[in-house]
Amino acid sequence: MNESLHIIIAGSRGRIFRLPLSRGKLWTGLALGAVLLTTLTVSSLFSVSLFRENRVVSLQLDELREQLRTSAAVLDEIRRESEQQQLRLSLKVAKLELSNVQQAVAFKEEKENILSTAVNELTERSELIEKMIDSIGIELPEIARNDTSNSGGVFIAHPEDSRGTLINRADRYLKAIRFLPLGSPVDGQVTSEFGQRYDPINGKSAFHTGIDFRAKTGDSIYATADGVVQKAFYNGGHGNYVLIDHDNGYATAFSHMKKFLVRPGDKVRRGQLIGYVGNSGRSTGPHLHYEVLLDGEPIDPDTFMKVAGSSEAAGPTAEKR
Repeated sequence: MNESLHIIIAGSRGRIFRLPLSRGKLWTGLALGAVLLTTLTVSSLFSVSLFRENRVVSLQLDELREQLRTSAAVLDEIRRESEQQQLRLSLKVAKLELSNVQQAVAFKEEKENILSTAVNELTERSELIEKMIDSIGIELPEIARNDTSNSGGVFIAHPEDSRGTLINRADRYLKAIRFLPLGSPVDGQVTSEFGQRYDPINGKSAFHTGIDFRAKTGDSIYATADGVVQKAFYNGGHGNYVLIDHDNGYATAFSHMKKFLVRPGDKVRRGQLIGYVGNSGRSTGPHLHYEVLLDGEPIDPDTFMKVAGSSEAAGPTAEKR
């Protein structure tokens, strides 16, 4: 027997509706309802998940937009700061350039003042040196000319340059003075002048070819000009003896030394220590016999010593101090 289910629906006016349902149709309807309910449930859950994801994405987009706005503001601020820094840097560069120009002007003025002062001093010193040299009667050597063979070119007159002329003249004087035996070779009192005298050992009349300085044994002896040592040996009555050639016709000799510190061929400078006072050779006590020779002939050293003292030309003793 086929069982069926009847659904009766009564209306408000007494009308009755019958809906007969078989068991198969009922299970089919329930199954369809379950499927529909499941589909609706899954769709709802998917929709809710999609809504949530969309909301998260929307929030992230909003956050990114905010970050983008913030980054744009930061970039604008950085750009403004960079422009301000560039402006400040340009101002600093302009100030430095102005300062450099001012310093260059000040340096030029200072240079001119220094040059002017130097020229005045050179003029004074050159005149003083010229008087010294004239008082001794020395002629300065001529300026060496270069070999003009196998040469030529367009003639261009040299511009007048008082400073250059003055410097060249002063340079000539200074080179000449370097090799002039000026000053005293030792600190000590002069006990015997150049020229005629009585010999201190035999008492006979004799000619003294130099100046004797009284000093203590071991006192320092200094070169009185630049030059080259020609002799340094024990020279009989002169005792320990040194001869220095100054390459301008002049030479200086030192006798009765305790010890000499130079050898032949050594180059010496004015004020250089060359030995010590002693009592060697034909001598009555510790002293230095000092000679100045011109072309091999002895001349009076006193002239050179006085010139050095009056001109403050820095004799050996002054230089070494």
